[in-house]
Amino acid sequence: MGKRMLFVINPNAGKGRIKNHLFSIVNLFSTAGYEVTVYPTKKPGDGERVVRERAAGYDLLVCAGGDGTLSEVARGLMEIETRPPVGYIPAGTTNDFASSLKLPKNMLKAASAAVCGEPFPCDIG
Repeated sequence: MGKRMLFVINPNAGKGRIKNHLFSIVNLFSTAGYEVTVYPTKKPGDGERVVRERAAGYDLLVCAGGDGTLSEVARGLMEIETRPPVGYIPAGTTNDFASSLKLPKNMLKAASAAVCGEPFPCDIG
């Protein structure tokens, strides 16, 4: 069995810009050898819940959305014992956190960094 990825997206973040790139992003993940489970959030708290309930069974967790989506995912991670590495695709309006980490603003470049980049520790404060 190949590597498994949970891809949590907020389809409404940043006026829905992620929707125009979704197929290309999932294709990039698949080409990198991941079996991708896509979970679009539907309401506040969904990101935290799905991560808490499912993320431990995956090799990589990637989230796409704004700072709020990333915050939810981080809260969910803090509630589980086995935490997969996390990739982040900034797809919100301001993406302050991504800017502070100097992550690519281009969604495809950020997706590529999530699967091909060098992992680094990050304080979620």
